[in-house]
Amino acid sequence: MISEIDYSNYIPEDVLEEIREYEEEVKGRRRRRKNYPTSKVIVETVKEAALSVRGIHPHDFPSIVLQILRDRGYDVEYVTIKRIWRIYEKLVRSGVIPDTLRVVEGE
Repeated sequence: MISEIDYSNYIPEDVLEEIREYEEEVKGRRRRRKNYPTSKVIVETVKEAALSVRGIHPHDFPSIVLQILRDRGYDVEYVTIKRIWRIYEKLVRSGVIPDTLRVVEGE
């Protein structure tokens, strides 16, 4: 079994105290990372946004989806506009939501 080493015999007490204070200070500064949204969360958000916002320009739709995710506390750094449109198109083609933005061909 490994026993804990008592560094007070090797390191002066004032230096040890400075190290402890620094570690506490650094621990207090660390921020929690925001969660990245799962695919399920993005799909639900796209459905919600598509059903709630009517009469907007399709160019504005991805920014609305991203804003909803941000408001819910998600980190949207890796959520791309292409992914949002791919999900929207898949939901429209599978009949889950209507094409309220009129951007899917053949529907």
